[in-house]
Amino acid sequence: MFFAVFCVSGCGGGGAGGEDVDINSTLINNSATSFISADLTKVFLGNSIEVSWNSTNASLCKASGYWSGDKPASGSEAFAMTTPGDQVFTISCGTVSSSVTVAVSSQDFEGSCINPHSAKIKESYIGAYQLPTPDNQFADDHLKAVGLKDYGVEWIYSNYKGAGVDWIADCTETEYVKLMYRTTLRQLKEHGVETVWVYNFGYWQNYQAESWRINHDRKHLSDWVIEYIAETAQDLGMRMHYAWQFLALDDQNNLLFPFDGQAYVDRPLLTKIMNAHEEHILWEANRLQQLGGASISADWSAMWLCFCGLENDADQSTRDELRSYYMERMGSIVSQIKDRFDGEVYVGEGVLWNDSRVFEQVDGIIGSLPGNLLQEDEVENATVGLIEARVADYIAQLNASWTCNTQQPCWPYTTYQQPDVIWNLFAQSHTAFLHKGWIEDGFCTAGEYEGVRYDECLQDYVPADFSAQAIFIEGMLRAIDKQSWFETKGTTASTAYWLSDTIIPEDEQYSRTVEGFPNISQSIRGKPAEKILKYWYSGEYEVYSPVFID
Repeated sequence: MFFAVFCVSGCGGGGAGGEDVDINSTLINNSATSFISADLTKVFLGNSIEVSWNSTNASLCKASGYWSGDKPASGSEAFAMTTPGDQVFTISCGTVSSSVTVAVSSQDFEGSCINPHSAKIKESYIGAYQLPTPDNQFADDHLKAVGLKDYGVEWIYSNYKGAGVDWIADCTETEYVKLMYRTTLRQLKEHGVETVWVYNFGYWQNYQAESWRINHDRKHLSDWVIEYIAETAQDLGMRMHYAWQFLALDDQNNLLFPFDGQAYVDRPLLTKIMNAHEEHILWEANRLQQLGGASISADWSAMWLCFCGLENDADQSTRDELRSYYMERMGSIVSQIKDRFDGEVYVGEGVLWNDSRVFEQVDGIIGSLPGNLLQEDEVENATVGLIEARVADYIAQLNASWTCNTQQPCWPYTTYQQPDVIWNLFAQSHTAFLHKGWIEDGFCTAGEYEGVRYDECLQDYVPADFSAQAIFIEGMLRAIDKQSWFETKGTTASTAYWLSDTIIPEDEQYSRTVEGFPNISQSIRGKPAEKILKYWYSGEYEVYSPVFID
């Protein structure tokens, strides 16, 4: 929408003494006019606007206010609005002037919706370890990525609406979704991230159908949201990677097959799973091509396969046949994606081993680094150096498992032409991660912590420790930087960026989930690890300066 002011000279009071007067002729022949407009009259600090103007009966105009200098009788110019407050653009042509005012806000907004979240933390969250200093920075050609949390903003909005918070009245769902993704992408950009890693999942149409097909109306991130993320990322000079999570539920919440964290498959079930995934991921590849996406994962995450028969009773020969069939199908999927998508294709979101049918086609493999690298008695005195050494040992062992030895490959399709690796960083913000690994951080679960059983919400009793995450992240980065077993393409951090500034979790989430538990999560947003990654990605050092609650 353009907002405009139109001014004409010579149209003041005074009668014509009863004579007929051709007003239009008088304006055209004797009066100068000026007109100025801006495509936006309220913008976020740093955003650009376009100002347009024109005049009649004037050959030269002058600009004043936010701009200056001589201007032609008509034209348009773009301006980055770098000063907050009301900024006035005035154009003077002949004896008349016109103005338009642009309000520049230092707080981002979408319609009437402003960011309702706070990044304040509890002082206890900082933790027990000394915060490390980043050791190095990656080269310009290093792929610098971070993955968004796999809970969509629409879901968060719905949770807050159900909780009856006041700010909902100022934000429609669409406004909130756009604002949260835009502010998130801007913050990632400010921290040196060049590729945003987006995870999505959806419900299938009918668990009893002969072929499973996605219900596109039941995707967690709606198609328009993916389009908005892609467009906004491109506007910020960033790239988008797309990854799919295989949800084993239909749109009535029926399980497609028995699933308890992994799926036990025989050949018919594996075939049905591969058929469903192939059809859908090719649909996603076609759409990503239209959106100008940078890369896509050909496999899926969040559902592990056991190639061991429905009852975990298959013999070794059958297991090898199932593994080979999986890689044969995955190789075919990669090939078909490349036929329709110009971006890069990666694998490694799920099960992965060295297989030429896949490795010799893809542009990169995702190498996920583990948690729980320490013994329990090592946690109290854990250091960056110790974690670096354990990660280095893991990478060396990974290389050995993929190549066996130089005389005898360990798999009929083993290749020594391995693609470059995108190392996947993952570290939650609590000390138990260092020796026990991941704890559910999206919602309440029952469980045991430090020898005590909690039946309602274990997560309420896990102390946040940002320093534990910081030393783990820095140790991983140092090991990646120094390892020589693989060619490194880049780094990412799967689901490591919560979608709002919130860090302190809501109370009583055992009865209603809101944003989960960002304080103990793998999210680096608003934590020291975010500043560590910023230095490795951009070379810019920023001191972590949290704001504590009163």
